[in-house]
Amino acid sequence: MRLTWRIFRGPARLDRLAIQLGLAFAIAMVTVGMVGFSLADNWVSSRIDTSLRYHTAKYLSEAGHGPGEDARLQAKILEWQHRKVLSERTYVLFDRTSKRIAGRLDITPPPPGFSDLRFTGGGHNYQIGRGLATRLPSGSLFVVVQHSEAAMSLHALLPIVVLIISLAALILGLSATLLFAHLTAKRLSETQNTAAAIAAGDLSRRIPTDRLDGMFAVQAESLNRMLDHMEELVRAQQLFSSNLAHDLRTPLTRLRSLLEKASREGQSTFPSLMERADRECASIISIFDALLRLAEIETGRHPTAMSAVSLRPLIEDIADTMEPVISDHGGTLRVRRLDDVSITGDPDLINQLLINLLENVATHTPPGTSATLSLEHDGGSAVIVVRDDGPGLAVGDFARVTQPFERGSAVSSGGGSGLGLAIANAIARFHRGSLDLTDATPGLVVQVRIPANDSAHHSDAAEQSAL
Repeated sequence: MRLTWRIFRGPARLDRLAIQLGLAFAIAMVTVGMVGFSLADNWVSSRIDTSLRYHTAKYLSEAGHGPGEDARLQAKILEWQHRKVLSERTYVLFDRTSKRIAGRLDITPPPPGFSDLRFTGGGHNYQIGRGLATRLPSGSLFVVVQHSEAAMSLHALLPIVVLIISLAALILGLSATLLFAHLTAKRLSETQNTAAAIAAGDLSRRIPTDRLDGMFAVQAESLNRMLDHMEELVRAQQLFSSNLAHDLRTPLTRLRSLLEKASREGQSTFPSLMERADRECASIISIFDALLRLAEIETGRHPTAMSAVSLRPLIEDIADTMEPVISDHGGTLRVRRLDDVSITGDPDLINQLLINLLENVATHTPPGTSATLSLEHDGGSAVIVVRDDGPGLAVGDFARVTQPFERGSAVSSGGGSGLGLAIANAIARFHRGSLDLTDATPGLVVQVRIPANDSAHHSDAAEQSAL
């Protein structure tokens, strides 16, 4: 009783659910009972009709046809009455004027065929029997009536049976539902406790799965995976905010120093200070522009113009543009193998990706570092590779440096915005591709893989076959 009371008074308010399921179970059981009763009733009625047809045919056959048929039937009925004082079956013969001339059952002549007859069996209570009336050639009506105790008992039992089935089904349904609700509430309590702990700030809390099984275990594991992902996102967001504040603090501090210096010094230094302040403002604005661009790409809100892009001429143009930048850094940029590969993409975004990768070489490597650029068609993908011979990155930094404001452990925090690789990674994912870093020993290899257009590949293959 205490368990039942706790379930009804619990926060889940399972009382309505238990009553609904119990009633549904009771209705289902009553329906099954009524269907079963109908089948039994039809079976009994069918057996009675068969018996009536048999005895009607037997009597008429024994009485014979032709003149004197009525007299022979009358005599046979009288003879049967002398032999059978008590019987469920009786015979009645009416003449053509509907006057009863044989049989002791006082009934109204029924219409030919099967019919239900209502009569008194010698007492004051009415009884119901089944009758088969046959019109004879003489115009007389021969009726065989059978009173079935089984059918009467079956009809009498119907209300009681339905009531018993309903009560039993209701009790069983409520009991089963209460038990199911208790077991469900017990299993869900761990989920509720975990949700409450997470809402209170404990992001490390997970749903215990050692006491769960079946769909509850599957659901708990699914929720735990979602919580792992959410915790990772929250921590990434916290790290992102921390890195953003750190990266903006330096140029903002320099800008404030310049403004303070301008207010202290005379007009002679004002133009140069304003120029330096403008550069600091441009640096801050470029960080925000990069953040907005990254957010647009990652959320799919970037106004893109997707089209078939032939990568070979695009990479050649980028190489011409970035070669002087690498040269100013003391290095060289060489173009290696360039396959004819076409992708479906945004040319501006692909340009941005390549510029970011090559600017990283010029920004985050020692002077004199050289780079190579290549494009290959590999397994249905366009593979762009930027390789440099600089100091490279620690293997443990590969995954981290593709996140916003993350830099290699050996790189000074003052070099670049820390968003170049993050944007390049976002652009690769935007094109359903990937960006991977590997150690070139020495140096770093950045490999961008983007799905190639099949038509381009087939065209290349056809051209190669023709050659």
